[in-house]
Amino acid sequence: MRRIFSPGFWVNLIGLPIKWLFSRMKGMRLVFIFFAAVLFLMDGRGARAQEEGFASYYHDRFHGRKTSSGEVHRKDELVAAHRVYPFGTYLRVTNLENMRSVVVRVTDRGPRYRKRIIDVSRSAADSLGFVEAGIAWVRLEVVPGPLDYRQLELIYPEIPFLEVNRSLPEPPYRSRFVR
Repeated sequence: MRRIFSPGFWVNLIGLPIKWLFSRMKGMRLVFIFFAAVLFLMDGRGARAQEEGFASYYHDRFHGRKTSSGEVHRKDELVAAHRVYPFGTYLRVTNLENMRSVVVRVTDRGPRYRKRIIDVSRSAADSLGFVEAGIAWVRLEVVPGPLDYRQLELIYPEIPFLEVNRSLPEPPYRSRFVR
């Protein structure tokens, strides 16, 4: 598996020498390692993120079984299994041998074999043209999917409307005290 935007890119972009990790205070190293890990995890999820590696497809025996997301796998749908991307993420899978591409939705975790980066459904493998070969060298790109409005509620919470009982009398005006 080869990442086009590798973590080394971010370390060199920040401009800190690698030997700094081993020569400074231990606390600062831990902070830097934490942020490097965050950048590494974000590396495959950005809007322009790309990943290249081998892809395989689901066997027919998985048709009708439940996936990790709870959905039932259907071999005629354009779905895939990936280790990192959240469920519901849309990925453009391009076969680099014949340049065919298809957009799939992540519904499962996998593949189990470490040298492969994605498992696609049989329908997607047929569209990509590697059913006979079994595996193919592909490129993955994140495609923006439909908006998830549940996360919008977290950013802008809805303020509950408070009912005002108009039958209560108005509060009295402030009175001035005279000395």
